[in-house]
Amino acid sequence: MKTIKMHLETERLVINAFSPSDKEVWRTIEASAEVRKYIDGQPLRPKDADAYIDEIIESYRTNGFGRYAVRHRESGLLMGMCGFRATSYGLDFGYRYAPGYWGQGYGFEAAKAVLDYGLNTLKLDRVVALAFKANSASIQILENLNFEPLGPVVIEGETVEKYEMTQSTWQNR
Repeated sequence: MKTIKMHLETERLVINAFSPSDKEVWRTIEASAEVRKYIDGQPLRPKDADAYIDEIIESYRTNGFGRYAVRHRESGLLMGMCGFRATSYGLDFGYRYAPGYWGQGYGFEAAKAVLDYGLNTLKLDRVVALAFKANSASIQILENLNFEPLGPVVIEGETVEKYEMTQSTWQNR
């Protein structure tokens, strides 16, 4: 069994492992149809939001990585998440934030720090990211990080744009 002691700090953020105490705030974030627009469009029920946090915590134990809590450095408030998830289509890199934090560069700031942690510290060889074509903010983050576009793919019946970042590409940027 692996444990996770991950802790990153950027100019405005603290990024670390989720804990069960984050569930209440996470339920609020996932209850937003706006947040879930490019996932399935439906607010997540509280028990499903709790199960998602439990799944993330279990991933820390089984994989040594997962999605991480992104917190506002000054206030300590949970803003969203960013990190990695093992999937059938590869090691997925993803992020999600409460709407009040959109459009302020937090997503890019966290993504850059977490991606660097994954590729340099965890020595992940390759990660992929998926985004709906209409999700221009997410695509902008991926492009600003120099993810390579691989084109459209169908995942779970949905057509999405697939992107890739390798450890060597990240180190040579």
